[in-house]
Amino acid sequence: MIDALMESFIAWHGEIPVEAKRIDDAAATEHAATWIRRTIGHGVVHGYIIGYQAGPRWWTLFFERTTLYQPYPEGAERWHIEAYDHMGKSWIGNYYFWPAEKRWRHVFFATAGEDYGRASDSARGATPPS
Repeated sequence: MIDALMESFIAWHGEIPVEAKRIDDAAATEHAATWIRRTIGHGVVHGYIIGYQAGPRWWTLFFERTTLYQPYPEGAERWHIEAYDHMGKSWIGNYYFWPAEKRWRHVFFATAGEDYGRASDSARGATPPS
C-alpha cells in the first residue's frame, strides 16, 4: 500500500523524469552515492523512503504521515514529504492525499484555493508573483 502511495505521488508531482528507475534496497547498498547507501541501502532513516535514478542523476523522497493541523478536508490524509537530489537540492512540502480517489493536492492549494491566495493579495493592492 505505501509503495503504491509513494509511486502515485512521484507520478503526480512530476519532478522525477519518467525514464528514471526505482532504486531497490539491494542496489542501494552498492550505489555510488553515499546518501543512497545510507538512507535506502542501510535503512538509517525511519519512516518511508523511495529513490529513483536516471543515469548519474538520483532523487530520494521521505514520506511521513502526520496528524498535525487537523481538521483535514473530508477523506484526506496529510503527508509531510522531503526530497533530495544528486545536485544537493532539497525541498519540503505538505500534501493531502485522498486514498479513495488516489488524488494528491498541496496543502496550500487545498487551503488557499486555486490561486494559492493570490486573489486576496490583489484585493489588498499587492502585485501577485508572475
